[in-house]
Amino acid sequence: MKTIPFLATLGLMIAVTACASDGGAIDELNMGLSKASVFDTPTPSASAYSDGKPGYNDPLPRAWDEAPPQVPHRIDEFLPVTAADNQCLDCHDVPKYIDKPKNMDRSKKSKSPMPEGHYASSEMDDLDGARFNCTQCHVPQSNAAPLVESTYR
Repeated sequence: MKTIPFLATLGLMIAVTACASDGGAIDELNMGLSKASVFDTPTPSASAYSDGKPGYNDPLPRAWDEAPPQVPHRIDEFLPVTAADNQCLDCHDVPKYIDKPKNMDRSKKSKSPMPEGHYASSEMDDLDGARFNCTQCHVPQSNAAPLVESTYR
């Protein structure tokens, strides 16, 4: 009776030893799917944002229906966006322009109002507390190349 567990254990040890001695250690270049070293620090190429001034740019196309609009101007001067200091509201908190055609006269700033759903009440006098961080959904467009290829249409 004691020989059966002994033989099973011996067979398991032989199988493990045979599998483990298949050529040695795996080097860092073959540890994963990436063909680069795990010690490399990839650096994306530099990209630039639009130099156009806020209010004088054409709206950018949306990635899909109902996608949040992209910001067609630089935002680095307006960051960080916080609940206490949201400079986006200086231009975009204009409820009187909701559902009205945008002013296409480029000699004047074109107002792009926040939608009604961004306000806390139907009076549209106060921003919804969950909507203060504009850059959570709205991003500035740059000339950055895609990091990975996409076939999404």
